[in-house]
Amino acid sequence: MSADVSNNAIEIEKPSSTLADSQWMEVFRHLLGNKTATAGLVIFIVVCLACIFAPVITRHNYHSANFNRSLETPSLEHIFGTDRIGRDVFARILYGGRTTLRIAFVSTTLAAVVGSTIGLLIGYFGGRVDFYASHLLDILGAIPIFLLIVIVEVALGWGKGYFMYAMAIAAVPQFARLVRASVMNIMGNEYIEAARALGVSHLGIIRSHILHNAAPPLIIRYASGVSDALLLCTIMGYIGIGINPPTPEWGLLAFQGSGLIRSHPRLMIIPCAAIIITVISISLFSDGLRDALDPKESS
Repeated sequence: MSADVSNNAIEIEKPSSTLADSQWMEVFRHLLGNKTATAGLVIFIVVCLACIFAPVITRHNYHSANFNRSLETPSLEHIFGTDRIGRDVFARILYGGRTTLRIAFVSTTLAAVVGSTIGLLIGYFGGRVDFYASHLLDILGAIPIFLLIVIVEVALGWGKGYFMYAMAIAAVPQFARLVRASVMNIMGNEYIEAARALGVSHLGIIRSHILHNAAPPLIIRYASGVSDALLLCTIMGYIGIGINPPTPEWGLLAFQGSGLIRSHPRLMIIPCAAIIITVISISLFSDGLRDALDPKESS
C-alpha cells in the first residue's frame, strides 16, 4: 500500500514540473516571436547597460563644473552640451539613470518580495489569516503615497533616496492582492486536494503546485511596477522631494532644465526623452510578456 501511495505521489509531482518547464519554454518562444516586445526589451537593456557602464562610456565627471564652458551647445567633446555651470549633460544623464533605475528596481523588488509572500500566505491558509491581513492591506493601501514618502524622508533623511522604501510600502498591497487571488484560484483545483490526501507538506505543495502557477501574473505586475516606480521617482525629483543635488537623477535634471526651457530647451528635453524612452520600452515589453503568459486573454 505504501509503495502505491509513493508511486502516486511521484506521478503527481513529476508531470507538474514537466508541464511547468514546457509552459515556460512556450512563453519564451512566444515572447521572442513578438518583435515589438523584443524591441522594447532590447532598448531597455541598452539603457540599463549604458547607465551601468557610464564610467567607461564617458570620461567626464557628472559633478565637475567648468564655468568657462557654461551652456555650450552639443559637440564632439560634449555630446549633449553642458549645463549652466559647465557640467557635461551626457554624463549627468547616464549617472542620473543609475540613480533613477536603482530606486525603481529596489522599490519594486522589495514590494514584490514582501507583497507576494503576504499574498501567498493569506491565499494558502485563508480563514482568520486572510481576514486580518486583508484588512491591514486595505488600511495600508488607503494611505496616500505622498504622505508615506514625506514621513519616510523626514524619519530617515531628506534627499538621500530613502523615499524608495515608501514607494515599496505603498506597492505591497497591490502585489499581495494579486498573489492572494491567484493562490486562492489554484487552491480550488483537485490536484491540491490530491496532494494533501497523499500527505504532501505545505512547503511541498507551495513549491510544486503553486509557485509556478502564480508566477505569470506576478511577473507581469513586476514589469509594470518598475515602470510605475520609475515615473514616480522622476516626479519626486521634479517637485524637489527626491535626490539632493549635485547627485543627478532624471526628474531632478528635468526640473533644473525647466528654468532654461526657452533659451536652452535641450536641458529639459533630453532627460524627459530618457524617461519617455525607458518607460515606453518597459511598457512594450510588459505588453508582450502579458500576451506570452496569457495568450487567451490577449486574443
